Amino acid sequence: MKAFVDTSALAKRYIEEPGSEALEDLFFNTVTDVFVSTLALPEFAAAISRKLRTKEIRKRPAIKALGEFEKDWHGLFVKIPLTEAVAESAESMVIEYVLKGGDGVHLASALMVGVDLFVASDNQLIRAAKSIDLKTYDPVTGPFQYRS
Repeated sequence: MKAFVDTSALAKRYIEEPGSEALEDLFFNTVTDVFVSTLALPEFAAAISRKLRTKEIRKRPAIKALGEFEKDWHGLFVKIPLTEAVAESAESMVIEYVLKGGDGVHLASALMVGVDLFVASDNQLIRAAKSIDLKTYDPVTGPFQYRS
C-alpha cells in the first residue's frame, strides 16, 4: 500500500505521543511505500524547535529525533518535490477547503502521486482529504483497519 504521510502524523514516528504506536504498526505491517512532501523536512525541524522552546522535549531526545528523521529522509521516504503544479493545486485546495498553506501542499502532493492512503493528524486536513475521496487515517484514532 502506498501511503502519503503529512508532518502532523509523521512526527509521531520520532516523538512519543498519542498515535505513535499505531503509526509504527502501519509502517511495519501495511505500508510498502511512504510518500512525503519535501515540505516535511523544514516542518519537522520547526516542530522540534518549537517543542524545545516550549520545553515539551529536552535537547538530547530532540537531537535523536532529528537524526532518526534525517536517516529516514535519505532512505525510507519517497519525496514529492514542491513543483509549480503542486503549488498551483495546493493554492486551489487552500481556498476551497480553508487549509493552511502547508496542508494544501501535502494534500496536493498526495493527489499528484495517487496514493492509496492519506495519513494525517489534523482534523481539517482529514476532512479535506475525504472530500476529494482519499482514503484517510489518523493514527491517534487507534490501529489501522483496512476497509476497501
